[in-house]
Amino acid sequence: MTDPTTPKPPDPPTEPPQPSMSPVASPTPGANLVAGPGTATPEKRSNVRAWAVGGTALAVILLCGGAAIGMFNGDEPKTTASATSSPAATPTSATPTPVAPTTAAPTSAIPSPTKAAPLPKPKPPSYKTLTERQWKLIAKDPDGYLGKTYVVYGRVTQFDAATGTDSFRADVAHRRMAEDYDYETNTILNGSESDLDNLVEDDIFRANVTVLGSFSYDTQTGGETTVALLQVDSIKVL
Repeated sequence: MTDPTTPKPPDPPTEPPQPSMSPVASPTPGANLVAGPGTATPEKRSNVRAWAVGGTALAVILLCGGAAIGMFNGDEPKTTASATSSPAATPTSATPTPVAPTTAAPTSAIPSPTKAAPLPKPKPPSYKTLTERQWKLIAKDPDGYLGKTYVVYGRVTQFDAATGTDSFRADVAHRRMAEDYDYETNTILNGSESDLDNLVEDDIFRANVTVLGSFSYDTQTGGETTVALLQVDSIKVL
């Protein structure tokens, strides 16, 4: 019960009510119960709390109202330092550097010379001996035996200034004959001067020869004759 002798404190000055952003707590049951002497009543405590909350709400409303007025007046809100200091990254396109085509440099190393294998020695020609018939066939058609090699026998019939030092005329046969007049076939023979240096008219010889074909020459009687032409590869006076 309230003591009728305790003087009631004067009510605080009244101010126009301010809108509050947070609801005011409703008085709890028993808030009007009278406390003991010297203690503030719950009703007085709730009034002080309401004033504090109301003042905070008023400050918030004033701040929000000022920001809204600035926006309507064309003032742009300040952006944060991080938003203004770093512009948006723009993609950069790197221009490709042209690369010159690389070509392999020719090597300047000189190959070491390889030792050439010695050429095989030419096989010496084989000189065939002849029968009387075989020799007559050669004398008949010397162009048909061109390059063939044989062994012949003969007697020198002319070897003078008219024939020269590297050719002579002889009567030839397939073998060595018993008599000089048995060498019957007229033939022209050519050879090196050194090989024929020791050969003279009427000599009997043995020679390894190569058939060169046919040869025509003028006779002392004013006619022309065609004979076999032989190259002397080697010769021996008998």
